[in-house]
Amino acid sequence: MKKTIPVNIGRRLMFFFLCLYSFGIFAQNVDVTGYVTDAKNEPLIGVTLKVIGESEKGTVTDFDGKFILTNVPSNAKIEVSYVGMQKQVIELKGRKTINIVMSEDTELLDEVVVVAYGVQKKVSVTGAISTVSTKDLRVSTSPSLANALAGRIAGLTSMQRVGGQPGVDDATMYLRGASTTNGTNPLILIDGVPRDNIRTLDINEVESISVLKDASATAVFGVRGANGVLIITTKRGSEGKPELSVNVTQSYSKLTREPDMPGSVEYMNLRNEAMANDGLEPAFTPDIIAKFENPLAGLDPNDPDYESKAAIRKWMYPNNNWYRMLIKRWSPQTTVNANMSGGTDKISYFMNVGYLHQGGNMNTLSKDILKYDPSFKLDRYSFRSNIDYKVTKWMKAYLNLGSYIEKVNMPNPGVMYGGDRNWLVRDMLYQAQTILPISPGPSTIEGFGVPGNLPLDPTYLNVGHYADRSPVMIMNWYGYNLDTRSNLNSSFGLDFDLGGITKGLALKGMISYDAYGNNMTRGNMFQTDYQAFVDPKTDELTFSVHELKQDNFYMSYAEGSRYNVNLQGQLLYNRTFGDHTVGGMLRTERDYWDSGGSEIPFNVLGFSGRATYDYASRYFAEVNFGYNGSEQFSPEKRFGFFPSAAVGWAVSNESFLQDNPTLTFLKLRASYGKVGNDKMGGARFLYLDDITMGDGFSGSLAAGKGVNEGLLGNKMLTWETADKYNFGIDFSIMKDITGQFELFREDRSDILLSRQSIPAWQGTPLSNIPKVNMGEITNKGYEIELGYNKQINNDLFINVKGQLSYNRNKRIVMDEVPRDETYAYRYRSTGYPIGQSWGYLIDWDQDGGYWTEETLANPDRVTYDFGTPGPGDFVYKDLNGDGVVNDKDQAPIGVGNIPQYSYGASFSAQWKGFDAYIFFQGLAKFNSTYAQQGTYEYIIRGTYFPYHKTAWTQERWENGEKITYPALHTGESTNHKANSFFVFDRDLFRLKNFEIGYTLPKNSLKKLGVTNLRLFLNGQNVLTWSPKFRPSHLDPENDDSIGYPQTSVFSFGTNIKF
Repeated sequence: MKKTIPVNIGRRLMFFFLCLYSFGIFAQNVDVTGYVTDAKNEPLIGVTLKVIGESEKGTVTDFDGKFILTNVPSNAKIEVSYVGMQKQVIELKGRKTINIVMSEDTELLDEVVVVAYGVQKKVSVTGAISTVSTKDLRVSTSPSLANALAGRIAGLTSMQRVGGQPGVDDATMYLRGASTTNGTNPLILIDGVPRDNIRTLDINEVESISVLKDASATAVFGVRGANGVLIITTKRGSEGKPELSVNVTQSYSKLTREPDMPGSVEYMNLRNEAMANDGLEPAFTPDIIAKFENPLAGLDPNDPDYESKAAIRKWMYPNNNWYRMLIKRWSPQTTVNANMSGGTDKISYFMNVGYLHQGGNMNTLSKDILKYDPSFKLDRYSFRSNIDYKVTKWMKAYLNLGSYIEKVNMPNPGVMYGGDRNWLVRDMLYQAQTILPISPGPSTIEGFGVPGNLPLDPTYLNVGHYADRSPVMIMNWYGYNLDTRSNLNSSFGLDFDLGGITKGLALKGMISYDAYGNNMTRGNMFQTDYQAFVDPKTDELTFSVHELKQDNFYMSYAEGSRYNVNLQGQLLYNRTFGDHTVGGMLRTERDYWDSGGSEIPFNVLGFSGRATYDYASRYFAEVNFGYNGSEQFSPEKRFGFFPSAAVGWAVSNESFLQDNPTLTFLKLRASYGKVGNDKMGGARFLYLDDITMGDGFSGSLAAGKGVNEGLLGNKMLTWETADKYNFGIDFSIMKDITGQFELFREDRSDILLSRQSIPAWQGTPLSNIPKVNMGEITNKGYEIELGYNKQINNDLFINVKGQLSYNRNKRIVMDEVPRDETYAYRYRSTGYPIGQSWGYLIDWDQDGGYWTEETLANPDRVTYDFGTPGPGDFVYKDLNGDGVVNDKDQAPIGVGNIPQYSYGASFSAQWKGFDAYIFFQGLAKFNSTYAQQGTYEYIIRGTYFPYHKTAWTQERWENGEKITYPALHTGESTNHKANSFFVFDRDLFRLKNFEIGYTLPKNSLKKLGVTNLRLFLNGQNVLTWSPKFRPSHLDPENDDSIGYPQTSVFSFGTNIKF
């Protein structure tokens, strides 16, 4: 039936629509622009802005945080959202320009977390995973990313044990301590590929770093996951116009500790003191000492030759502080970085180039003088390009390229030191103070670097015997060593969205090829050695040839290379059905390493999987497995299965706690699983017998070849197995305070050991007995992370973070044969931590721990079977009470050389354009025995440091004066046996980093075409407190008392964005 509308109603409808149209005219549309930043005034990239009520209108911010919304109603409301930030609704109220500052939402902060071969919402993560902000890492000026991680991640201990030599500053990393006596470094993945070049990564190209700690997070890595995993993801581009960022930093470094070396007279008195303690004649007579005290004594100022004679006297009786002359007060370091990103809806890109120059802290001579460069220095050039291309709606391709070339230069350690750089550094820094300066050192204040201050003939640089080598000669005149290292990392992958088959299904494939190269060029210089003789009566100086060398200079060269190929395939599924969210992953991987024929290639094949379940964001469950094969083992033992399971409960999402204003988030987690470790301490194929053919045996009737039997194989060898337990709590209080607590335990079994309990009389040398999987070690501890984020007002933001980690390991089974009952301690490894030191305990209750003439005269005193003590020597405890101090009385000294505590704390604030950051880092409860030059007093001809100056003497003891060291000696004495005095507590607390910055107002930069410009000052390793560490001239982080020292770095620089 046909319907008609009355005319009056039609007129009313027309009037109504005209009114609506007129409102549209009066509410005019506008174009809105502005910037979105965080509370630190850093631009936020990819922030989503939507016009409420008009879903088709929206945009995202570009690389500078800038956005443009076109044709928007002037009275519209704009919804602003970003992962990890509190959602905002902005009313335009006719404004055309708005700048938005977003606050961090502590409940959603780091909502998406990088996990093993994927990402998960943080609320659903059930494993023990920690992340670190790359903004915090950029404060570090360390050339090594691994060293920059120190103290920043709960559970990760990163130590610069080898010192600060340019290009040789690798970090030793422990993830939750150590649970094995074999390889302890965690597995490192860079963009999903196992790679070990973390030291050379430019922090400006890193997007995120995740640390996987428990079995539920690492089980998919199977035989390589027991020591934990670091996942590093590099930056990628996003849709938007090209954005360029340039960073320039100029730094200057100095040593963190400088020894207070004695002057010549003080040195001679200490040396004479040591000679007297050993019953020897003084090394330096009073006449000689007087000449060093006053080299000009006896000279007539009116003598026409006074000046020349005075110069010779000063030259022959110097008071040289070689340390001061050889060490630069400040050494330069320059870092330049530029990166560009952008893209369209089809293709996006990120590119980064960087240059680093790190100068050494040794005061070497110039290339103009030597014709070669012996200086310590590092030059590194780096490049990265990550490109994503959307081939179709359902397929994406990507290509990642990363490369670096670095040149590491240093003096040549090969001529005299067999390539050992530490011994070269030792001789440079700690030579005795009375070396005759045949290269007399600086004759003017300009120093060694002035050609006129040096003899033209370099043969006059080496004087006397080993102990008299000139440090100038050691560092400059042996030649140079140049290592050139190169690396290319490449990955190509395809991602397929198979939602057309079923929603949530995806397929990924990747192939990577990495090439590494290294070559060493060495210039070897040989010098004729001269020996100097000084007539003490006439001061006449003569030289004689000590060793004549004809070939003055020659070159040597060596090179090596290797390449890695990695193949991966993944099938992924993730879908939500009402309150139920399920996910899954199946994955296969193949690794292949080849060293170009110098070693047998290395292969690893693996399969892994994951299944996740989430009910209403309240209850979570996850199961992971890894099934891996390693050719380290026999075919029968090559593959292993490593499962894990984890559960979680978001208590705060329950109705009884959901609206609690104080406890705004609470989640409980628990996990258990098995993971493996196939690192065998560098050895390979230990399941095979080491049998080789050798020469015939002398005296034998057989004319054929002989057979040499080496280490016997064990076909039952397998990987180490780690049973890991973890319980965790995540919480936030009033949305401003966040925290995480982890309690963990690991039982490591099947640790590879050499047999100790098999008797030698069975015939086969113990060194040839097959290795076995017998060792067991437990490791347990806890971790605490706390954070406080508060935006006080639109101008002021503060952030406080802190973390504390504790771990303690114990060796349970080590196949150790117990010693007999006469030993005070029957075991030396079983029941004790890894790295436990053993030695003699000093009896501090007996005369302060030192023998005196009276106590030595007591016929009932204990005796030593390793020497006879003298007055001032240490009194050791006779623990077994048999009257003799020997190996049976050794006891555990210290607690091991792996820190049990690691902690860090940072504070940052931003007010308007100003920002400040400070970071403290510390290590505690670990120690080491130092027994090299730089610790003992007797090495070579004596090296003395502050605590030697108040060594035991009869007079000092009788007067009750402070004594800091036993009686000095000229050679090894009973004092220098391993004992509790020389096990130094290495607890340290550092002001690791600070930075002060200022960002110029954006309006003042527009004319320059600059969108952001920040200036800053910062420092690294600024101050170090280590009150229990007695060698005040050493840095407690260094393992070696004679290595290249640690450095403090102070910098200024700028960040510019276009």
